Amino acid sequence: MSVAIMQPYFFPYLGYFQLVQSVDDFVFYDDVMFIKKGWINRNQILMQQHAFLFTIPLEKQSQNKSIRESSIAWGPEFPNKWLQQVQSAYKKAPHFLAVMELIESVLQKKPTSIADLAANSVMETWQYLNLEKRFHFSSELGVSKDLDRAERLMAITEKLGSKEYINAKNGQELYQKEYFSEQGFQLNFLNQSLVPYSQGSKQDFVPGLSMIDVLMWNSKEDVVSMLSTYSLI
Repeated sequence: MSVAIMQPYFFPYLGYFQLVQSVDDFVFYDDVMFIKKGWINRNQILMQQHAFLFTIPLEKQSQNKSIRESSIAWGPEFPNKWLQQVQSAYKKAPHFLAVMELIESVLQKKPTSIADLAANSVMETWQYLNLEKRFHFSSELGVSKDLDRAERLMAITEKLGSKEYINAKNGQELYQKEYFSEQGFQLNFLNQSLVPYSQGSKQDFVPGLSMIDVLMWNSKEDVVSMLSTYSLI
C-alpha cells in the first residue's frame, strides 16, 4: 500500500492525476495554509490557441487561513462567466458535451470551501474515468498539525496503514529518502510525463494545462492510458 498527500487543486493538470494513479490512498492536504497565487484556485485552459489563466474568486483572503477555511466568492464572475469562457474555448472539442456535464456536476453543489470544490473536481473526474481510489482529507484524519512537515507526512501515511509515501518530483528539494528510511518509511518521487496530444487546430502542443483540456480532446480510454506514463524515482 502507498500514500500520496497533496493540496487540493481545481481540475489540476495531468501530472497531479498521475500522482493519484500511483498510490492506493490519496490525501487532500486541506488543513495547511492557503498560498496565494498558487494552483489551488487557479489553472490554465487553452483559449484562442494560447494558455489562459483563470482564477476562482475567494472571499477576503488571508495568509493565516487554511485551505479548508478559504471560502469561494460565488457570484456572476464564477461560475457563470467562467463557464462561458470554457464553452467558448472548447465548443468544437470532440468530448465537449460529456466534459461540460462533468464540470457542471462539480459546480452545482456550490460548497463553501475551496478545499471541497477542488477535491470534488478530482474525485468526480476519477469517477468520470470509471476508476476507483480511496480519497481522504487530512483535516479528518486526526493527525496533529504541530508536527514538523516531514513528520506529519509520515504520521498521515502510517495512520492509513502504510509505510510507503510518494511525493511529487519537486519534493526532492524538501525531503530526503535517507531520512524517511531512518524512520522506517519508503519515500519515492513521481517523475511525471505530460504526453502530447492533439489540441484541435493548435499546431504546437501546450503542456501542463488543466485536466479540462486533456478531457476535452481525448477519450476516456486514452486519458486512462496517460495516467500510467509516469515513473518513480
